[in-house]
Amino acid sequence: MAPESNAALPQFDRPFRLFAADDRVLAQNAAGKVIDIGEISCHPDGACRIALDVDALDSGPQRDARAALQALVPLLTYDYLDGLFTSEADARFEGLLETLPHLEFTLAETVPRELVDRRPPELF
Repeated sequence: MAPESNAALPQFDRPFRLFAADDRVLAQNAAGKVIDIGEISCHPDGACRIALDVDALDSGPQRDARAALQALVPLLTYDYLDGLFTSEADARFEGLLETLPHLEFTLAETVPRELVDRRPPELF
């Protein structure tokens, strides 16, 4: 049997925020949990690059911190980021997150097929 596409499954947009905090990248979910997900390195000319700690995701060189955050978003999936929030401890940060370069975005969470079509999972 061919694998079924997730295109027809219901999706829910889940909000997240990314922050460039000194030399680290922080992520925040809708529940307010903040985790440290990677490194941001910026040169004196302002150019920045983000390398995440898990799966070697990399923004490539960008003109500034906000552009590096924007370049990172298309590389992220809901399952990837939600998995990090499940496994990572809260990040320690003092100050106001809103004063940092940041980006708000949503990722689509697909409802598992077994919750939609009411068919039991196949047993092998």
